[in-house]
Amino acid sequence: MGESYFRGHVTQRGIVFGPEGDVLLVTSGLRPWTFPGGRIEAEADPEASLRRTLHERVGLHTTVEEPVKTVTDIWGSGDEPVYAVLYRVQARSRDVQLGEKHDDYCWYTPDGAVEEMHFKSLEQAVERAVENHRAAEWTGESDGPDGE
Repeated sequence: MGESYFRGHVTQRGIVFGPEGDVLLVTSGLRPWTFPGGRIEAEADPEASLRRTLHERVGLHTTVEEPVKTVTDIWGSGDEPVYAVLYRVQARSRDVQLGEKHDDYCWYTPDGAVEEMHFKSLEQAVERAVENHRAAEWTGESDGPDGE
């Protein structure tokens, strides 16, 4: 009876790799650099939803690959806590077209993206995504972005 359960919003973010292996970070106003993404609607397919959100918010056609980390309370929305799933994502191009949710973007080296993170769990997410990205390239598992 003493158990408590998470009550809040679910969001998903993409650790987006460009064709050259660099990582896309975005910002909104005074917030620090972060990964693009957004909340997931009830009963939505997570991968398709993230692919659509990334296209709407940064204009990229992507392949959403496996989740690399889950985190809580990093992207708050007032009084509601947030549970986030971070995915490794491959982009077809670096031709970002920002939607209304972000003010700026930058492509970072993987090490540079780690340095920009303000939470250890996000640093770990980038590191894990980089490891998985390199492993997929080495084994030839990455088929490339499928777009919509």
